[in-house]
Amino acid sequence: MKPARTWLWLTLGTLAVGAGLSVVGALSQPAEQAFAYLAAFGFVASTVVGALALLAMTYVVGARWLVVLRRLCLSLATPALVLPALFLPVAFDLHVIYPWAGSSLASADAITAARRAQAFGHVWMSSGPFLLRALVYLLFWVAIAEALRRAARAQDRGKQSWFLANRSAVSAASLPALGLTGSWAAFDWLMSAVPGWNMTSVGLYVLIGGFASALGVLAVLVDSARRHGVLPKEVSAAHSLALGRLLFAAVCLWAYIAVSQLIIVWIANLPSEALFYVPRARGAWRYLAALLIFGHFIVPFLLLLSRQWKERSAFVAALGAWIALMHAVDVYWLIAPSASAAPSLLALGPFLLLSACALLTGILRSSSQRAVPIRDPELARSLGYESP
Repeated sequence: MKPARTWLWLTLGTLAVGAGLSVVGALSQPAEQAFAYLAAFGFVASTVVGALALLAMTYVVGARWLVVLRRLCLSLATPALVLPALFLPVAFDLHVIYPWAGSSLASADAITAARRAQAFGHVWMSSGPFLLRALVYLLFWVAIAEALRRAARAQDRGKQSWFLANRSAVSAASLPALGLTGSWAAFDWLMSAVPGWNMTSVGLYVLIGGFASALGVLAVLVDSARRHGVLPKEVSAAHSLALGRLLFAAVCLWAYIAVSQLIIVWIANLPSEALFYVPRARGAWRYLAALLIFGHFIVPFLLLLSRQWKERSAFVAALGAWIALMHAVDVYWLIAPSASAAPSLLALGPFLLLSACALLTGILRSSSQRAVPIRDPELARSLGYESP
């Protein structure tokens, strides 16, 4: 699959702008920029894990409609290879970000609570075990992504591989492992950085947001590939409708988890739990909260109700890009108020930088493979898919 020149230049330009903003932010606002980088990494990592989960689910349930789009989805998963390198700035800034590592941004109460938690579980919440667990999560995701990529290359060459012969069983085993590693990573990387955040469903919340983001980016890739004639003409409105339905389900599930957690905190009315929501409902952060309510749920929910609109590839792509943007805003809203009194434009730097790195990796690593798995025995049925 040859990368479109416009996509390549757009990615390189985004990479340059993101790097420039990140450098300026690191020099002028080092602590705030460290939290912004963590949020950007959480956004990219959750989107990659969402793409891996989508691929695994299609193998398990035998979703034939996605066979023709599987290589585009795989291009979203291959950036897992660069996630360990992208995690290094987080590893070097543990003392800036995490209260249990001695962050000076945490309040006295938060530091006391962190020390008590550390006294109870010193082996678990300390730098060495934290980094070891991060390495396990990242290497597992890399292993799954590389296994999928090797299987795709073997299929294109007409060779049989162990993964292709056992892909349903391997995918069924990898799905709970992806859920566990993704949840533990959300607890370790995100929740432990925010004093007072006691959300028990944070893993599912972040993973569902990443899944919706992966679907959104996939919709953009599908529409672009159709416009440039990369995909067969049989890829029709039925495939866009199927993507739109999955996107609708992911948006509803994300909203359900968010609202249910808020209701639990509201009913309990405990100051220790309300500590998370109070700063995010004040000042400029409340506008981001309102944006998430309307932009991540209400507006997409209403727009995705229409079957006719979901059958339009361009519409699903535009809404998918918006939902991916909302996931980035969501992760930033979760993390950044711990270090900043208001949102900063310099926080765009890490998001642009890491997103461009992931996209560039996907483009370059997908350029040597076919856009469609022409040797897949289910390809003909995928091309003839008709949505009920």
